[in-house]
Amino acid sequence: MKKIIVDIDNTLWDFAFVFYERLKKIAPAIPSTDLWDWDFYKNYISIDDLHSVIDGIHRDQDLFQPFPSAKWFLESLSDKGYSLIIASHRRDNFRKATEHFFLKHNLPYHELHLCHDKTILFDGSCCALVDDAPILLDKARQKGIICTGLRYPWNKHTEHPLFNSLEDVLNFLLEELDG
Repeated sequence: MKKIIVDIDNTLWDFAFVFYERLKKIAPAIPSTDLWDWDFYKNYISIDDLHSVIDGIHRDQDLFQPFPSAKWFLESLSDKGYSLIIASHRRDNFRKATEHFFLKHNLPYHELHLCHDKTILFDGSCCALVDDAPILLDKARQKGIICTGLRYPWNKHTEHPLFNSLEDVLNFLLEELDG
């Protein structure tokens, strides 16, 4: 079975909105998300504070809603016979909160990988990656993996096919994979 790796944050739900709201509490001068590049935080907060905020959001995953089309997106790929590998740069101690989020919202998947290095999943059975991280999209492309994701300020200047909706991401994937 061919595998598609799907990120969680900023792919299946609006992590950036919550991230910004929480960052503003400790760094009021933080720029709004429309001005973010990949390293937007460096002049505003420490890396330890950044990780603390991220960990808090991952711990509280149950409080948030997926994008309205997230379930449909995952179901559509699964119905086409693809194995869904959910991969996130989360600490493993947030596994239960992450699993509960997927269960609570009835989001289908086949495997859940919480790891710092998603590239370990780039093997011969992986045919596509859906993610917002420019560096990861670059690494996937170097391995010959179809890569795409949602367009954000921090990734919009890459050469990757990025879209404004999961519907458009799905259409692209199916065209690439079935074409």
